Amino acid sequence: MNCLDIQDRIVDLILGDIEPEEKEIILRHLCECPICAEEFDFLKECISVCACPELEKIDESYWEEFVISVHEKIALTKPKPKFPYRVVIPIAASAIGVIGIAYFLFFKTPTKEVARPEIPEVQTDPFHEVYELSPEQQREFIKMVNQKYFGE
Repeated sequence: MNCLDIQDRIVDLILGDIEPEEKEIILRHLCECPICAEEFDFLKECISVCACPELEKIDESYWEEFVISVHEKIALTKPKPKFPYRVVIPIAASAIGVIGIAYFLFFKTPTKEVARPEIPEVQTDPFHEVYELSPEQQREFIKMVNQKYFGE
């Protein structure tokens, strides 16, 4: 067994819920390993402090009286009234809705119309293609137009 297995079984060893063979293995390991021995001493001390032998001496009638007194105290205490969420939340939601509608109807400033400039239609220049021609092509074009319309 390694240290982790031993440390898992230390509580069982202290409480006495362990087989004799396993107890012998664990005790042998505790003699050899100081870390596990320190863990064993610490847990043994904690369990001894937490053990309450007075509870074993308490009579059964004590518990019966205890339960009865607890029930009496519970019966005598008045329960706190719960907050009426089912009533308050719908009323609050309605109030918020009415306030919102009133704001939009009465307090919101009306939107102003904005004058927009008219965009004039772009007229295309019928001669823009001529300007894109090279000088030689322009001369040829002018010659062709003159021949067609002026007979030159």
